[in-house]
Amino acid sequence: MAHELDITNGIASFANSRSDAWHRLGTSVGHAMTGQEAMEAAHLANWNVRKMALVIPQEPVITHAAGVTTPAPIAVPDMFATVRDNPIVAGQVDYLGVVGSKYEPVQNEASCAVLDAITDESGAHFETAGALKGGRETFVTMKLPKTMTFEGRVGSKDRTDWYLAALNSHDGSSKYRLLLASVRIVCANTQNAAIAGAKSTFGIRHTAGARVAIHEARTALGLAWRYMDAFETEAAALYAAPMDLDEMRAFATTLVKADDKSASVTARRGRQQQASAIVKLWVSSPTIAPIAGTRWAAYNAVTEYLDHHQPVRGARTTRAAADTRALRAVTPGSGVETLKVDAFRLLQTT
Repeated sequence: MAHELDITNGIASFANSRSDAWHRLGTSVGHAMTGQEAMEAAHLANWNVRKMALVIPQEPVITHAAGVTTPAPIAVPDMFATVRDNPIVAGQVDYLGVVGSKYEPVQNEASCAVLDAITDESGAHFETAGALKGGRETFVTMKLPKTMTFEGRVGSKDRTDWYLAALNSHDGSSKYRLLLASVRIVCANTQNAAIAGAKSTFGIRHTAGARVAIHEARTALGLAWRYMDAFETEAAALYAAPMDLDEMRAFATTLVKADDKSASVTARRGRQQQASAIVKLWVSSPTIAPIAGTRWAAYNAVTEYLDHHQPVRGARTTRAAADTRALRAVTPGSGVETLKVDAFRLLQTT
């Protein structure tokens, strides 16, 4: 499925405190969740992720004297399989991945524990939790009480909320990752932008010191609160900077490299279509209308395009495309986060 949520016997490992793009899958709790509620509602509790030794079975050997003998399996001392207890089917053990000897699992419960420990903020609550790709990846998000609001046109307001997410992998494919992200409420655009001198992400390797490092992340992510203040300052500067149509067209063309002469004709055509779609949103999107004619509107046109309009290859339905875009927004290495950062920086410097 395009959303890649972990599903066993028709039950999706996903929980949400409210309705969103995935509300027809998983559990819609309908109220602010505690960490324990998030774990249970999303079927993330008690996985007991662990390593198991790998062996290579050998083929039976036929000899005249002894008949058929089967040599002992060959041990693989430096590689292990990671497995979990299936949260839906009692007694079923699921394979997750292959890891090295230094890899140590970080249990799902650690995500809730570290988010609780990091925030210590009144009003923060767990928003979503879930598993992806057969349990190989998990995510937990917490909504923070801080918001950023700009006065829009004709009395409207442009509001951004802040979320802290813990992203984990059980197959060795990525670090345990903490991410601070902003979501613009009017159209639910996930916005990740790098601000000089402030840290919005923190990665921890799955090693014996992971548990200690996770708790040390609270100190490192103290910079994240500075990131929120820095982002608001920079966003306000973009909101205060007017932008005309010619400038917007030049920005979109530069961002997606639509005029790259080294690219193929097909690639340039696709990029020109991307640039045109971003400009069109800047001009006519109803969610951008309150902040129209500004560089902040240009940035939000990019995020709205990536999160809601960018074509998804292989998606057979509008719903499947929307689910894939939602997943890309929180997936490291998807390219979406990088392009948003590039857009933010470009608008600051040109």
